[in-house]
Amino acid sequence: MTDNFPGGCNAVIYYFPVLFESSIKQTHSISLILGGVNMIVYAISATVSWFVIEKVGRRRLFLYGTLGQMLSMVIVFSCLIPGTPMAARGAAVGLFTYIASFATSWLPLPWLVPAEINPVKTRAKANAVSTCTNWLFNFLIVMVTPIMVANIGWGTYLFFAVVNACFLPVIWLFYPETARRSLEEIDIIFAKGYTEKISYVKAAEELPFLSPEEIEAYAIQYGLLDTAQRAHEDRGRAVPAHDEEKTAGSDDNTFDGSKDSVLDSEKQ
Repeated sequence: MTDNFPGGCNAVIYYFPVLFESSIKQTHSISLILGGVNMIVYAISATVSWFVIEKVGRRRLFLYGTLGQMLSMVIVFSCLIPGTPMAARGAAVGLFTYIASFATSWLPLPWLVPAEINPVKTRAKANAVSTCTNWLFNFLIVMVTPIMVANIGWGTYLFFAVVNACFLPVIWLFYPETARRSLEEIDIIFAKGYTEKISYVKAAEELPFLSPEEIEAYAIQYGLLDTAQRAHEDRGRAVPAHDEEKTAGSDDNTFDGSKDSVLDSEKQ
């Protein structure tokens, strides 16, 4: 999972002035100014994602962002097909809505979701793969975008629209909702889906938000925490044996409440 998947984000971020100048036929100065405005929209939209990512949820934000990116690219290539300056102005709107959609969804989520859905054993490796693919796609898009714009023109944006459309069913079928879930609950979601032979999306929908006691019960039910491990943890919280011997060997006639309270505090 990467925020620089071939959906066009780097084509817009890095080549915004170039796209305005070559595709929308604006002057060099106007293209540079609009490129700066684009970065302001980018920063504002990215800030908005901080406040909506938990309320909207990862899954829906992925879907909304991908749909927004796809429709934005449809606007861009549709407005470039006539080849007239007036129609090309509509393409500018599509580029701005694209960067706003990307910044609120695909910019933050791929850095968050891999760390959430992977267990401890594979979390570091999975994040490494995610980061590697991030920069590999970054390199790919930066290298091929000028070639695509020069050779196929508006077809560049049609290609990016199709790629975004291809991601919609993938997200819908395979991305479970993890918002407001602890890492232990997310482990239970995948264990539930695997054990009950249902999709992880359905498992996430069926699983209620759990208390710590319920998490432990579900973990034992799905084999994430066996009874032997639980007994070992309980023994680790018990009073040390030498303290029990001291308590058992003390004279009942000389036993006072202060020792009892100290022992209770040690148990806790």
